[in-house]
Amino acid sequence: MEIILNQSVKMMTINTMDWQSILQLISLNQFLWVMITIVVYLLAVSIFKRFAYNILFHPILVGAILIGGISVVSQTSVLDYQLYVTPISWMLGPVTVALAIPLYKQIRLIFAAGLKGMMVIVIGGCVAPLIAVGWLSLFDFSEPVRLSVLTKSITTPLAMDTTNMIGGLPELAAAVVVITGILGVMFSQFIFKLTLCHDPRAQGLALGTVSHAIGTARAHQIDAKAGAFSTMALCVNGILTAIILPFVFMIFG
Repeated sequence: MEIILNQSVKMMTINTMDWQSILQLISLNQFLWVMITIVVYLLAVSIFKRFAYNILFHPILVGAILIGGISVVSQTSVLDYQLYVTPISWMLGPVTVALAIPLYKQIRLIFAAGLKGMMVIVIGGCVAPLIAVGWLSLFDFSEPVRLSVLTKSITTPLAMDTTNMIGGLPELAAAVVVITGILGVMFSQFIFKLTLCHDPRAQGLALGTVSHAIGTARAHQIDAKAGAFSTMALCVNGILTAIILPFVFMIFG
């Protein structure tokens, strides 16, 4: 009996040591990857500024390429990277909430826009993804791929969760969101000139509705007023899409 107890104690000690080693290893890797991600982001921002805020050198795009390269060299999988940078992912929530600050500063103008502003967001939030799905329907894409495009104009965390709920591919949805944001900002200036749109409120609503956080960052560069309206569009479109889309699929899906 004593022999069995001693063996059990030894096994528990070994298992405890193994878990401690694993936790220490994860903590070390987590610290390294969080630091690498922060350094890469700061480098990407400096490159973005160096090229006069050219959208082709947007920090999200440059940062993703650099992190991807480092991951390949270090043989770190995407799932492992996501685990290591969990603290950064967690900060997406507070950062999104912080967007309420410019919104509050321009609250009078936003209230003045009233129903017209809300209608722009609702119409834009519906038309943009439906056009994308319509184009994909012309080709031989699977149902999960088409569903993943429906959340292309809302922020990444909301897009991934919503896409998962309606049967799409969250990873693909995240990539589509980034591509949509970059393309929206790239063509926004051309479209504003073509349509003679010089009102910062309209520009902000368009950027926030179609190009989510990336468009909102661009709107803040244009004007504080544009930034506030873009933030409103980003929040309203994201919330409505995240609530209504799963509800629709639950009823008609």
